[in-house]
Amino acid sequence: MMNENDLKTYLKEVEEVTSIESPTNYPAGVNEAIKWFEKKASSLNFQTKTIDVGSEVGNCLIVSNNLNAENFNVLLLGHADTVFPVGTGKNAPFRIEGDRAKSLGIIDDKGCVLMALYALSKLEDKDINFAFLINSCEETGSTPSTELIKEYAKKSKYCLVLEPAREDGSLVATRKGYIKYKIDFNGISAHAGNNPQRGASAVNEAANLIVGLANINDYKEGHTFNTIMYKGGDALNVIPEFASVGLEVRYVKDSSIDFIENKMKEVLSKPLNDKVKYTITKVEQKYPMFDEKNLPFMKSVIEEAGKETGVNITWVNAGGGSDGNITSMVGCPTIDGLGPVGGNMHNKEEYLEIDSVIPRCNLLIASIKKFAKK
Repeated sequence: MMNENDLKTYLKEVEEVTSIESPTNYPAGVNEAIKWFEKKASSLNFQTKTIDVGSEVGNCLIVSNNLNAENFNVLLLGHADTVFPVGTGKNAPFRIEGDRAKSLGIIDDKGCVLMALYALSKLEDKDINFAFLINSCEETGSTPSTELIKEYAKKSKYCLVLEPAREDGSLVATRKGYIKYKIDFNGISAHAGNNPQRGASAVNEAANLIVGLANINDYKEGHTFNTIMYKGGDALNVIPEFASVGLEVRYVKDSSIDFIENKMKEVLSKPLNDKVKYTITKVEQKYPMFDEKNLPFMKSVIEEAGKETGVNITWVNAGGGSDGNITSMVGCPTIDGLGPVGGNMHNKEEYLEIDSVIPRCNLLIASIKKFAKK
């Protein structure tokens, strides 16, 4: 189990790795952080492998006690990239204020990744095969690394995501998925003063869609609509010929997909002016981290581990996504939020609750052992 001496070393090391500026769009910095984690993992006698997922982002890192295993008992996920532009660190150096350590990326997600390495180093059961995938591009949606994550998820029995616990200590049971659409409206332009009747406003139809979708948000079912205008007219004296709307739908259940698409068609089937035509393009989709079949079991294992390690387990259902959405999508039972407690993510005041590191590390150790036996 992790102890106070480990914690002293952990704090020195988390200062080192968070001093490396590694925004996703700066591959050189991300690779420096990945190399730091690779060196740490090697010092713990783990096997490592860096994987190139494209020139636009840094490399990913696989840490394992058996890289050549056909299957893994447990897959862990974390990430080395941050959201802070290069240079931000000058105004937000590592510091300890009371019971909190503050630094860029300390809780999202470098402190979580480092804690997981400590947890893995404490495993004594050589029969447990694990893989720890440290991603290089999580903060921008993991598009370059998605296939790599899927590959390891398909080979793993369970997945534990090392995103931080919430500020109140809660773990993440589910995460919403999302679908992004682009809807273009093509109308007819005309002079707004002399002959507006000859025109057909694309903006009016865009507004009709936006209002129609806003009226059918369903917070209980978990599907909600958010829209933005990409383009809507050029001048006040011209009836707008073109408008473009961005739509993001958040959802939890697969049944929401048909509801969403049917409702969008329903709103669009009642135009203000049928001379305006539209095209719908699905831009991107990330499936939810929601597993009705395995979730009760996954939660019970974590809660059992919590009782053994003295950690009170509470749960939240998150609206945002993580790499856990990807592993869940391919059928790997997934639980998220297994890092230490912290907050102010994506803010220069991002913090880690120091007193949470040892108990959360020991919770992770106990959880891995239990899942490996299931």
